[in-house]
Amino acid sequence: MVSLLSFLFAAILLTLSPGPDIIFVATKSLAQGARAGISVAAGLCSGVFFHTALAAFGVSLIFRQSPVAFNALKIAGTIYLLWLAFQAFRHRNDGIGKDEGEGGQFRFAALYRTGVLMNVLNPKVALFFLALLPQFVPADASAPWLNMLLLGGVFSVQAFLIFSLVSLCAGKLFSVLNTRPSVSKYLNLLTSLVLVAIAASLFFL
Repeated sequence: MVSLLSFLFAAILLTLSPGPDIIFVATKSLAQGARAGISVAAGLCSGVFFHTALAAFGVSLIFRQSPVAFNALKIAGTIYLLWLAFQAFRHRNDGIGKDEGEGGQFRFAALYRTGVLMNVLNPKVALFFLALLPQFVPADASAPWLNMLLLGGVFSVQAFLIFSLVSLCAGKLFSVLNTRPSVSKYLNLLTSLVLVAIAASLFFL
């Protein structure tokens, strides 16, 4: 229980620290509303659990031991982020005054997929959890992989809750900006720039 509470405290601090995930969720919510941000957050947190599973079963070691595998996934992630940035730039003149629920289930699926791929195609996340999770697994644990999966689940849930709160706050501002269609161009440009910055951080840092 002490290890779990310590991990939860560390996870909350890590989630609240300025990083690409929380910045993108806030930007998406600001540009398209709280539902969009929450949809992306759900995808991002699913991606977190995916990397947790890789770490728990030792698959993430591939990215630490093989520069080829690490760079291949990094390049794929960078290309995907740049493609998202291009799409945001291409649609920069789309009106902001659309119903944020437009598109229903299909729209949620697309945004969810965006969040999942952003995390899954980032080998740095895999190495991060490979380094973080074992520190909070008791030395006498009979099934360390099960402990790591539990910790990953805790991280995913708390991250989703925090990201959702950020989305709701940014969504309030979206509701104000939604009455000013001329602002949408700049919000889409902001989304594009944020994605380019995330792509640069993935590729160069």
